[in-house]
Amino acid sequence: MNKKVVILLSTYNGEKYLEEQLQSLFDQTYWQNCILCVRDDGSKDGTVEILKKYEKQGKLTLECGENVGFVKSFFWLIANAPDADYYSFADQDDVWNPDKIERAVTKLLETDNEKPQLYFTDYDFYTADMQYIGYRGTKNNSPTFYESLTDCRAAGFTTVVNSKFFEVLKKFSPENIYYHDYFMYMLSFCITSPVYDRVSTAKYRRHGNNESISLQEKRKLLLWRLKNFLFTSDTKFSNMYKILESSDVPLPQEYRKTLYLFTSKKTIFTQLKKLFFPKRFRQKLVDEIALRFLFLIGRF
Repeated sequence: MNKKVVILLSTYNGEKYLEEQLQSLFDQTYWQNCILCVRDDGSKDGTVEILKKYEKQGKLTLECGENVGFVKSFFWLIANAPDADYYSFADQDDVWNPDKIERAVTKLLETDNEKPQLYFTDYDFYTADMQYIGYRGTKNNSPTFYESLTDCRAAGFTTVVNSKFFEVLKKFSPENIYYHDYFMYMLSFCITSPVYDRVSTAKYRRHGNNESISLQEKRKLLLWRLKNFLFTSDTKFSNMYKILESSDVPLPQEYRKTLYLFTSKKTIFTQLKKLFFPKRFRQKLVDEIALRFLFLIGRF
């Protein structure tokens, strides 16, 4: 295989874990066909010095910009990326498995690359000092458009897209896009069927003070669900729904109607339609029940 892959990495004050992540990129079995493009988002620590060291070695290209936030930083990279067959997205503090890119290219070559394609995988949770916590993924069912409206399975650092998908992505502005990877995931259902590879290809590092692994997993997952369901405004979702609904992307009519339902003014009628919507929005039953409760009280 000699397909070119561009890896896009946005950094910000990431000196603590950056070198380990970079080394996992350089150690890719497919590295000879990769180009690493980095934009630093106004770091104040030693991140830029680390990046310049590798830039001098010819291992990456570097753009140092002002702080605009990670979404706009990634969209700058998207707008300025060189031509390639495939595009991958990296975070500054994770660790990739050595065959991550090679596996993605192999899987994507099995698809119709005359059409937009998005590939993603599962991943493993690790503590800050790389102790294993658990697995993020599912072996039970395939992802759906309806699930993508409230849950993103495709973490950006596991995602690889082909050039056709990348061209569609470049048409969008970062304004009102809360997460670039979440938006790509929703977009993938609108223009294609995402390629879900049920294996872990990367180690996601969780930051913060380390407790015992079992306690950290239980507490953080509980806090995440509480925050996601009770304390987070649904504006971050509805803004992205509106972007898709108003775009010229050829949405299936059923999907467009669903987006319209979720972007319409909240009334008793719309909330009841959501409450009794026939499709599942979440994988876990407890999450689905909590979400339907939010529909009932008008919080989503």
